[in-house]
Amino acid sequence: MVDLYKISVVFDDGVSGTVDLNDLVQQGIFKELKNDSLFYNVSTDGYAISWSDDLEIDAINLYAKITNKRPEDLIQKHYQYASNK
Repeated sequence: MVDLYKISVVFDDGVSGTVDLNDLVQQGIFKELKNDSLFYNVSTDGYAISWSDDLEIDAINLYAKITNKRPEDLIQKHYQYASNK
């Protein structure tokens, strides 16, 4: 497998790293990213990196990958309960 598909990211809190997307590029719709001109035409809106409306990876998953955490551990859970008081 070619070891090309990597993206360096920096978050507002100073966390930074390189995300290896080689495995992802071998799957489903992400196979389109084997086209180098498409892969390197990546952008961000601060919430995800994206190549098109259909091809994106959200920031939480990138952050989790860089910090070796699970995405669900990074999401604050807010529970609201109904009351009949």
